[in-house]
Amino acid sequence: MTDTFVNELLQGFGRLFLHPLFYGFILVAFLIGLKRVKRERKEFKVKVHPVIDNLIFSLLPGILIGLIGSVIFIIAGVTLPIGMIALIGILYAILGLTMKTRFMAPAYAVSLAAVVGLVMPQFGTDIAFLDQWINDVQQTPLDSLAVILGVLLIQEGILIVWKGADRTSPRLFKGKRGHYVGAHEATRFWIVPQFIVLPVGAIPVLDWWPLFPMGAVGFSFFLVPFAIGYRQLVTHTLPAEAIKHLGKQVMLLGVIVLGIAAAGHFYNLPLLVAIAIAAAIAGRELITLVTSQRDDTRPSFFIQRDKGTIILAVVPNTPAAKMGLKVGEVIVKVNGVTMTHETSLYRALQINAAYCKLEVLDINGEIRFVQGSLYQNEHHQLGVLLVHDVVDRNVAVVN
Repeated sequence: MTDTFVNELLQGFGRLFLHPLFYGFILVAFLIGLKRVKRERKEFKVKVHPVIDNLIFSLLPGILIGLIGSVIFIIAGVTLPIGMIALIGILYAILGLTMKTRFMAPAYAVSLAAVVGLVMPQFGTDIAFLDQWINDVQQTPLDSLAVILGVLLIQEGILIVWKGADRTSPRLFKGKRGHYVGAHEATRFWIVPQFIVLPVGAIPVLDWWPLFPMGAVGFSFFLVPFAIGYRQLVTHTLPAEAIKHLGKQVMLLGVIVLGIAAAGHFYNLPLLVAIAIAAAIAGRELITLVTSQRDDTRPSFFIQRDKGTIILAVVPNTPAAKMGLKVGEVIVKVNGVTMTHETSLYRALQINAAYCKLEVLDINGEIRFVQGSLYQNEHHQLGVLLVHDVVDRNVAVVN
């Protein structure tokens, strides 16, 4: 029995590399990184993080979280037939055509798959595998989809809290008064493969497992590539604070969905299961809309100031990074010169082209002093990106 179980797990792992969506997700992660770098070069004349950054951050945390979710799915015996797995993949592909990262999330793909399963009429195509897939979609228990949704939402919340605020990308927008304001954009696309039980295979049915047998006599495993797309724009505060707040909301939504789904299954109340699925997609969209509205109505944090220049981003491996400068800190003086604007920073750096001394107001409102060496051809000489008007930026580049 143990050998059979291990063998089915290995075969399920191999099926991941046969799934075209896995390679499609890798391509999407790469394209997201490429789009980000192009935008950063356009707005700041420098890339903050490499293109491959998005791909690396898509795989490693997602795989770890996916392994934890796989244990839950296997123990609970959450079952999906191959036809439903294919439908979820197709819906992911369709949602990807919107070019909106946030729609590439399980709350949308899995919820829509459940709706399709409910409304799809009985029909035949005379193509054996398509007819089987259609039957699979129609016969898939909503209990399974609801539990998957709840777990995936909890995983999304964990990933947002854990990794969402890492290496965010600076943005520039024209404010209501005509001047540019800064923002931080968190765009992540995590690939989260999870083992799902298929109602066919060599593992016999046990009395306590799986939870949703679908009338099958044997089971196998399939490592299904789910994706969690996430995008958040933060203008009113430091990015880490806002991003972690949203992540906790998503986790809470996942717990609620999972609780409703479990109650609906154990008390045999299909309506509760349907409510859980509806709550997943409606709740996730509501969190996004409320967060966006809150950000739009609050005053911008990254703005040009009468005294000092606020740090919008720090380019890695530059003198600024080595000095420990941080996003949100305000550079008050450079080489004794009071800062009023981005151009004054570059002019002050020319006082001593090899070394600089900075007076900085940290995020707690306390003054600290930092100093460090400068080197020729360093990114932006110092390595900080500041809020600036487009005209000011062009002047600074010329100088």
